[in-house]
Amino acid sequence: MNTILLIEDGLESSPTADLLNRSGYRVIAADDGSSALSLLQKGASVDLVIIDYAASGSASLELLHSLKKIAPAVPSILLASNASIEMYLKALSLGVFEYLNKPIKTEELIRTVKTALEKTRFLTK
Repeated sequence: MNTILLIEDGLESSPTADLLNRSGYRVIAADDGSSALSLLQKGASVDLVIIDYAASGSASLELLHSLKKIAPAVPSILLASNASIEMYLKALSLGVFEYLNKPIKTEELIRTVKTALEKTRFLTK
């Protein structure tokens, strides 16, 4: 079972976490970037990181940079509701696997998660 680190505000009633759990993924939740980094530094093993821009705001880009230092092989997906081209390009330059605009369709999120995990599995063989 793949483990996903989900960084999102309001985790106690997260439809994203519920969807991922129902789709067969184990979800580790963090409500901000510093909590997420702390989990990884303490040795949490994750296969994918999903960052909701609303949880970290402009610090999301710094978080992506820090994640790549701690866990360079772990892909990340950034979710945002007010995407700008500048933000999209910056996220890509920091190695984000995908940048999805909210509201996100269920099928789109699950397809992106599967693709990220499969690509990582293929690249690490």
